[in-house]
Order: sequence, then C-alpha cells, then structure tokens
Amino acid sequence: MTPTTKSALLDAVESPFGKLFLLLQEHIKTEVPEVMYIEQDLGQLGTDDPRNCMSFPGVLIDFPNTPFSNLQGKNQLANPVISITLVFDNYSQTWQDAPLDVRKTGLKYLEVEQKIFMAIQNLESDFCEALNRTAATGHNRNDVGLRVRELTFTSEFEDYSCDDDSQRIQVSLRTE
Repeated sequence: MTPTTKSALLDAVESPFGKLFLLLQEHIKTEVPEVMYIEQDLGQLGTDDPRNCMSFPGVLIDFPNTPFSNLQGKNQLANPVISITLVFDNYSQTWQDAPLDVRKTGLKYLEVEQKIFMAIQNLESDFCEALNRTAATGHNRNDVGLRVRELTFTSEFEDYSCDDDSQRIQVSLRTE
C-alpha cells in the first residue's frame, strides 16, 4: 500500500479506534507477511471451530479497555489497552527428544510473535502516541488444536470529536 493510499484510508475514518485499527492492520500486513488474516476480534475464538472463520496464522485486534480523562471542554485524553491476539494452527512437538526441525516448527509461533512485537513496539502516528507492550499471555485452545498468544499494548490519544471551536481557548506557556 502506498503512503497516499494508506493516508487516504486513515483519513476516511473519523473514529480514533478505527484509525488505530487500520494503522495496526496495515502495519502488521506490511511488516509481518507470515500473518495471513488480520481482523477485529469479533469472538472468532469462541466458535466451535475457529478454522471455519479464520486463516492461520491470524491476528485479532481489540481494544478491551480504555480509561479516559477530561481535557478542556468536551475533549478527552484516552489511554487505550490494545490486544493483539496471534492464533496459530500449528501443533508440532517441542519435547526435548523430538528432532530439532520438529521442535523448530513447533516453536514457529514464538518467532512470529516476536516479529509482531518488533513491528508494533513504538509504532506511532499523528493521531496516537507510541505503542508500548505491557504484557504477553498464552492461551491454550487444545480443544481445537490452536496455539493462542495475546500481546497487550498501551498508547495515548486525544479525542476532540466533541470539540466546539467556539469554546476552544488558546493556551500558551511562557518560560523565562
């Protein structure tokens, strides 16, 4: 995707969460080509068999919690928690006596996880501050043979969507 197309896509969305989702989706698509499916987390893992609605490896993006604080007027400062869930349909042995190539295959999801972390850590845009990883969690889906890893990031953005220009006051700081 060219910078102009990416910018046009982000400009077409007004929601800060929509912009953040599109930024992450396009950045992961570009930087981690091993990922075959990047979508909002709409409960795909809660279905009887997620294989029916996903391709693997897949990434699900969600914003499970966002504390807000008030700024001037109706404006707010957001500190979103961003969940990047990596879903891998690869179940290969990793026990100590398995052949090395089998173990490497079984641990491939950890390599993809590291690439996602490296691509997203400190990612920023003109509408949000740099993303920072705060947690990495494993979830077993042995019932359907999937390996699931969740990376949690935080960021910060200012939401001016309720801004009324007639009430905006210009503030400047003087240093002496």
